[in-house]
Amino acid sequence: MAHELEGWRRYGIVFGGGVAAAFICTAAVPFLVASTGSIGPTALQAQSPVTALAAMVVVFGVAAVLAGFVGKYVNAAVGLFVLGAGLWALRLRSATALALIFAEGSVTLVAVETALWGLMVLGATWVVFRIGGPLTDISPVKPGTTLPWWKKHGLHGAACGALMVPVVWLVARSPLQGQTLMAAVSGGMAAGLAGRLIAPHVQPLLLFASPCFFGAAATLIAGMVVKGSLADAYVANDLPLLILPIPIDYAAGSLMGVSMGLGWAKGFLHHEQ
Repeated sequence: MAHELEGWRRYGIVFGGGVAAAFICTAAVPFLVASTGSIGPTALQAQSPVTALAAMVVVFGVAAVLAGFVGKYVNAAVGLFVLGAGLWALRLRSATALALIFAEGSVTLVAVETALWGLMVLGATWVVFRIGGPLTDISPVKPGTTLPWWKKHGLHGAACGALMVPVVWLVARSPLQGQTLMAAVSGGMAAGLAGRLIAPHVQPLLLFASPCFFGAAATLIAGMVVKGSLADAYVANDLPLLILPIPIDYAAGSLMGVSMGLGWAKGFLHHEQ
């Protein structure tokens, strides 16, 4: 049943799943209140970081289960795209990096939270693939064999998540929500395309999360480059561009972008029947 739905039923499930995921994820917005009293961009620098992070985990976990059932009736990649759409809605309700820059927030905590999102995306990917099943268009090297996604071939594909960093650097020229989010989606697409081409016979579970980890490393390094305050660097136009995306940008961009990149890669691959 999982891969037999076509036409309006398929699109109806995807659209309905995306709307439901958006409502679920945006339930975490009230917990992101920063010390200024307004909605902030991160959980770890909210007024109550433990509560905010717990709220993120809960809503993301519920949305992941929903995405798993979308994957069951369509496919796992579409399910993860729906999950990313839910985070997209949450991102549009949260603040930009400017809130951290002028409040002298911690770039290190931003990097840590991005890495935590990587772990959450990895867990959500496992849940969606567990419920929805593997991608049927990924054929094994030999019939009846399965390449473990956590070993060599899976790691080769996951390494393509590094493409997230240069793409974000090229696209994200300002802290505007739409720009940083689209930069992360574009980076995810590049990672999904390259990862699928490099490791065409392994289920890409690691590939959905790896861009977040590379983004976390890039954010940490970019923060070390800043001399003086973040606000002064921003006003002087010396702030590294890789500080502009916030953790949710990387999470949503990875889920949506990698899903689209995997679909894009189909046009470059051919498997003998």
